Amino acid sequence: MSYVSRTLSPRETIRFSTGFHWLYWLGASLLVAPFLAVLLVRIPYNAWDLILLALLAIPGWFGALRIIDGIALEVAVTSDRFVRKAGLIAVTTEEVSLDKIEEVNVDESILGRIFGFGSIHVHGTGAGRIRVVMVADPERLRREIQSARESLKGKGE
Repeated sequence: MSYVSRTLSPRETIRFSTGFHWLYWLGASLLVAPFLAVLLVRIPYNAWDLILLALLAIPGWFGALRIIDGIALEVAVTSDRFVRKAGLIAVTTEEVSLDKIEEVNVDESILGRIFGFGSIHVHGTGAGRIRVVMVADPERLRREIQSARESLKGKGE
């Protein structure tokens, strides 16, 4: 069960949930794949294989860390709040109530526009700024936050 699902209040629902874009996963996989290929295919190892493994271990390590970060990331819009959770063992959460959100900004590069990824910045009153990079479909995430805020305003009137 996800962090967001476990922390829902009785009348709260998840409206939208997302994570990293597929290009994030591709980049992480391309860092890990060469190390795994040499590790698994070149048995028994000779001296050159061991040197190659040592050289590929560093990018492989960074790729593995990116994969763990990707698995651990949760980004969700509920009926009451915006949530970003990162980490598997040491967990960091950032949450802001929808009624406390002042501004939602999206940054997309040219490649981001083409492939559908970008960064989103959520500014809250007194809550600082929550930033999520390389998120899939940031425009939809912004629309969901704005739609949820409008629904919340409609209930309060």
